[in-house]
Parts: sequence; C-alpha cells; structure tokens
Amino acid sequence: MTANPADTLAPLSRDFDQFSSVQYDVIVIGGGIQGACLLYEAAKRGLRCLLIERGDFGGATSWNSMRILHGGFRYLQSMDLPRLVDSVRERRWFMRMFPGLVEPLQCLMPLYGQGLKRPGAFKAAIRINKELTRLEGRLPGETKLPPGHVLTPSDVAQDWPQVPTVGLKGGGVWYDARMLCPERFIVHLLRVAQSMGCDSLNYCSADAIETVEGSVVGVRCRDMVTQNEHEIHAPIVLNAAGPWCREVCSGLAVDRPELFTPMRAFNLVLDRAPISESAIAVSAQGSESQTYFLVPFGEKTVAGTAQIPCDSDDFSVIPTRLEVENFLDQINEAAPGLDVSPVDVACVWNGQVSASYAGADVANDKPVVVDHTEYGGPTGLISVSGVKYTTARRLAQRVVGLLPGPPVAPLEDVRCDECISQVPGYGELTLGPAITDQMRKIVENEAVVSADDLIMRRTGLWQDPVSVLDHWDVIADAMSLAGDEKLEQRASLEELFNRLREPWNTHGAGS
Repeated sequence: MTANPADTLAPLSRDFDQFSSVQYDVIVIGGGIQGACLLYEAAKRGLRCLLIERGDFGGATSWNSMRILHGGFRYLQSMDLPRLVDSVRERRWFMRMFPGLVEPLQCLMPLYGQGLKRPGAFKAAIRINKELTRLEGRLPGETKLPPGHVLTPSDVAQDWPQVPTVGLKGGGVWYDARMLCPERFIVHLLRVAQSMGCDSLNYCSADAIETVEGSVVGVRCRDMVTQNEHEIHAPIVLNAAGPWCREVCSGLAVDRPELFTPMRAFNLVLDRAPISESAIAVSAQGSESQTYFLVPFGEKTVAGTAQIPCDSDDFSVIPTRLEVENFLDQINEAAPGLDVSPVDVACVWNGQVSASYAGADVANDKPVVVDHTEYGGPTGLISVSGVKYTTARRLAQRVVGLLPGPPVAPLEDVRCDECISQVPGYGELTLGPAITDQMRKIVENEAVVSADDLIMRRTGLWQDPVSVLDHWDVIADAMSLAGDEKLEQRASLEELFNRLREPWNTHGAGS
C-alpha cells in the first residue's frame, strides 16, 4: 500500500504533564474548524499555541456541516460583494490545501420567475460572479471552476427529470466545491501546527480561565479520560467554543448574547439515490418558501438545511421526530417524486448554529469577535464566533492579527497530499485485514482515544455501520482492544449508529 503522506507530519500527543510545564503564548478553546484554523494561523506566525477541546476534534458543529464550500454566490442577492470575494478566495484556499479531498460541485436552481429566479436576473448574477471570481487567487495549473450558465426548461428536465414544470422558465447553474472527506481537514491542520511547535489536546475540558489582577494567566483544565486536573499557562485565551462560547466566559465577563444565539439545525443523509448529478436548490411554490438543497452523496442524498427556532436559553441540539417529519414534508413538496419519510434517514447531522436574533429561523451571516476587555472582562480574553466553514481561516487570520506583538510574515501553507482513495471508508478502501496497518498508524499519530474517534472523525467508515460491526476485530486489533474494553467499545459504537439514524429515539427527544 502507498505510504500515507500524513506520516511526515508530527503526531498528535496527549501528554498533559508535558503541556502543563510550557509557557504558551496563546490557548485556543474549541477544536472545531474555527479553533483549528486559529491554531494553524497562530503557528504560521511563530506563536507557541495550545488548542484544547473537551470532546474529540471536529466532533460537533463542524462534523455536522453539509460538506459544501460555498463561494458566496447567494451574497449577490444583497450585493454584499466584499463577502463574496472573501468566500471565493477562501474556497480556493481549501481547494489548494486539500486538492485530493475536494472536488467541484455543480449546483442547479430551477427558475420560476421571482427575484433572482428569473433567467435574465440570473444571467446578470453569473456575469458579476464571473468577474469577482477572477479575484480568487487561482494559481497556474489549479482546477478552474466553470462560470455557470442558464439552461432552457427542457435542459433542466434532462438534468432533473422530475422537476415541476408548471411555470418553469429555465434553470440557473453555478459551481461551488464539495468536501469529499472533511474528517481529514481538521486533523491535517492540527498536525501541521504541531509540526510548527504548537500543541493540541482532545478530551480536555476548560474548567476555568485563570486570571491575576484582571489579566488572563492560563486555563485550569481536566483530562476527560483520567479526570486529572492541570493548569496550563498563557496570557491570551481565544475562545472558539461555538455553541458553548458564552458558557466558557460565564462568571468571568459580561455576557455577550451576540456571540451565539441558539438555533437548532440539521441535515439528513437519505437512503435515496440522487435525483441529479447536480446539487439541486429546491423550494415549494411561493415567494416565501424556504430554499433547500438536495446534494449527491455517493449512492445517497443529503437534504438540508433545516433551521429550527429556539428560545434564547434553549441549547438543545437534537431534532424531534416531528421536526424531521415536517422537514421531509417540505422536501417532498419541493421535489415531487422523492417521497422520503423517516425510515429513509440514514444519518442525521445535527447541531446548533447562531441565529440572527432570538427565535429566528435564519442563521447569523456575520462572524462576531469580542475582546472582553472592552466590556469589563479580563485582559487577554477574546471570543470568536464564526458562521461558515468556508471562511473560518479568514476569520482566524483577522483574530490572530489582533494579538499583541510585532507583525510577523506567516510561514508557507503546508498542503495535504492525501487523496480520497487513501482514506478508509471511501473509494475501494473498505474494512479488512489489508488496512489494519493504516488504521494502526492513524490510532498512533492522531490522538485516537476511542473507536468512535477512529470511525467517525478520522475515516469515512461511519457511512457503513454494518461493515464496521462485521469487521469489528479489525478495528479492535488496530486499537489494541481486548476483553471487556473491546466489548464495551463495540456496544458504544452500536449505540452511536442508532443515535445517528434516529437521535429522537435514543436521546428521549419528544415525538
């Protein structure tokens, strides 16, 4: 088997005693894509930085994303051209950083004559988008995304045979990018940062931010595996804990609700063959109807994103069966002939995103950065709340640029050379004795604590629960599991797979 290019990077370590003795420049709280980008950008600027995550890396909101790197085409509706340019540049950065794990994604929106959904308006939007995309910074030899175009009604029907044809004026096509294996993105960024002298710890809870005379001096944290407490020292804490960012600052700084206003969101992976090779933007007839996307996902289809209003203190993440049924009803109305029901749900990607205001069903579309010193909090505490996977790196650059110290020219990016065919669970690399060594290397180098980490967030094996359980001995061998621990981790995986498919049942959510 071909050597894994990731083997050349520094391994991730969970040596708490070693980290407790280091004086860091910065501590990042939160190991999703935003925290990983903060660590990565700090490392590139020569800062000694530690990231701590109370669960596994990328295990919450980031894992539950729809896997699309949006170039900001929708910002043309509000003519927010600066944000569109930022988005196309950051989409290009991800395509450059992960060339073997990202591919172009064709998107199709049927046009029925309202607003941007008119052929003439869409043609104008494509022209603007084409001109602004020239600013993305594409290098010679890199894949160029097509500019998009407008289809006739008959062409739309060729792409999507069951498209509702009453009132159909044509179809608008544009291009974004798709993450084929986001499980590898965060791990790569963390290992590059580790190679540059930074560190990261999963299953490490930030129990308290320590201060002296009004200034941050470090974090008191707890190893969630051993329950041992540790103190880690740094004069700056970047709080990127996503839905938990306000909780992290509780009691230490004045609450800033704008950091995160809860709204439940979910995408569904459906056991249904894609209705088109394109990602289809669908909505029920009517100007007020929500637009959803049906995206090809191998032999399955991803439908999303459902956004459920919450009270200001409701941070629950699990959709009820009724919420899923209502969402599927809307999908069925918008895409006649799909006829999906809860029994067709293979996986629920669910979590919290920040709403534009309390009780809204629209996500906040602008990132928030709060220097708590400005509101009576301690010096050295900054909270960061991102809004989009695509622009996490750009926001990280902005935040790291705020940190004290002379400007430093960043080090070069370190590209990920993995290809999708090299990742277990994708392509032909399915479970079996032939990949035991590769799995063992992942366990040794990537801070794998449990089988859940290996299956869910280091590989794509989660997509085939039956194969995972049938080949459990291969996984147990890679992790050196035996006896009761082997049995307990298998049982934990079975429970996890049930939770992915029907979270409303396994967590006692209402029906």
